[in-house]
Amino acid sequence: MKMVKSHTRKKFVKKKLPPKLDNPQADQVIGQVTDYIKRWTNQELGKLQTRDRNPICIATPDGYRVGLYRLHVYPNKTCDVYDHNNEFIHRFESKISAILYTVYIIKFNYWTADEILTLDTEINKNYTDVLNLRRTIERATQQKDYNIVDIRQSRLEIAQTRLEIARDRISKIHRTAKYNKVWE
Repeated sequence: MKMVKSHTRKKFVKKKLPPKLDNPQADQVIGQVTDYIKRWTNQELGKLQTRDRNPICIATPDGYRVGLYRLHVYPNKTCDVYDHNNEFIHRFESKISAILYTVYIIKFNYWTADEILTLDTEINKNYTDVLNLRRTIERATQQKDYNIVDIRQSRLEIAQTRLEIARDRISKIHRTAKYNKVWE
């Protein structure tokens, strides 16, 4: 069997990479400059935030910056929130809840922000409970242990209703925030 060279195939173009700096002093200077730019950016965002109570939302490659808060969005739609000291606050179930939480904190509406945080922790807890109970029920039915199935089934129904109630309450907060335009 003879192989024929393809004439339609694109040619591979090797890109030239910039030369690597082996000078440790240059690396140190570059690190200091980037640190200075980061500090300056945070200071300017802080000044804008204190002057206006309206939060500033900036898209970043890994998520968003809302005021001095950093939001990291993951592919499974969860969102981590970090404060101005780069300390982890909470992993939210949705990006909307994370953004609203930071907006309410910036606007000094702590009661609503705390309610969003509480509802989100309840949603996360009940969601993991539902997944765990479903898995337990499947294993118990395979082992034909119907006593455990009955007990876990009632707990599953309770977890599902609590999950639905928490999701309804947080969606009401989302709709209210959208109607009141809290971000403007």
